[in-house]
Amino acid sequence: MVLGLCDGLLIHPIIGKKKAGDFKDEVILKAYEALIQNYFPPERIVLSALLTEMRYAGPREAIHHAIIRKNFGCTHFVVGRDHAGVGDFYDKEAAIEIFDEFEDLEISPIAVKGDFFHCNICGGLMSERTCPHSPQHHIPFSGTTIRNMLAQGKEPPAEVMRPEVFQVLSREENPFV
Repeated sequence: MVLGLCDGLLIHPIIGKKKAGDFKDEVILKAYEALIQNYFPPERIVLSALLTEMRYAGPREAIHHAIIRKNFGCTHFVVGRDHAGVGDFYDKEAAIEIFDEFEDLEISPIAVKGDFFHCNICGGLMSERTCPHSPQHHIPFSGTTIRNMLAQGKEPPAEVMRPEVFQVLSREENPFV
């Protein structure tokens, strides 16, 4: 979706100290490499690690991340539900809403709002904002659900996780910090 809006895409994962339960740095990089190899035109993608640590500061950290990406030449920044949050400390959409207070950032936020699911009728990743079909046609998921499945050695449905990414994760004895 985002690649259709821009000339290229910088995939810029944070590599550094994280909390227990997050994915290990090397696993994150291998998973992105698998996605790029199998699903993106490589001439339009740059994978570059951002060497810092997560601070789990929610909305303020989302602004900080956007400024860093602007300094790398990005024109847009994808900010999602609970960006850089921890537990229920921040409202789920606080990191999206804070961008309304900082209109002079010179980088455009692309807000990813709501909970996501795979819709069997639409045939893709959707949210309640984009899908008109009833929940009986949805395959819900969350990061917590996916991490729990992986910890148990179970493969998430292909509608939820690309098989190539699961292959990367399943080769790791423990993909988590």
